[in-house]
Amino acid sequence: MLGGRKPTPGALTYISEGSELEGNLKTSGPARIDGKIKGSLMAEGDLEIGPKAHLEGEQVKGHNIIVHGQVNAQIIAQGKLHLTKTARVEGDVRALSLDVEAGAVFVGRSQTGEPKALPQGGKSTVANQ
Repeated sequence: MLGGRKPTPGALTYISEGSELEGNLKTSGPARIDGKIKGSLMAEGDLEIGPKAHLEGEQVKGHNIIVHGQVNAQIIAQGKLHLTKTARVEGDVRALSLDVEAGAVFVGRSQTGEPKALPQGGKSTVANQ
């Protein structure tokens, strides 16, 4: 610990433009990413991915997520996932609700709604005929 200070629970984690991180990042609160991350990102709070941000990895997870930049990963939002007009997402997404602005690029599959209402483990809800 620097200077004997304890970290504030839920404090904002910020990766600035020009910063690069290779590896997995887990935060105990909200996060804002404006730099580059190569790895998974897990935020226990809300997550905002800035317009110049680039995330590439296995998974991006947070409560409410707003994407302005580029994400090449699976995205899991426990609340709302919002893709703005400048967003470019390549990967499957899962969220309670999904909002995609005109101009956003989304390549992948999406699942929305309550997790217990979604089919699990590749099970189909359509009966075989």
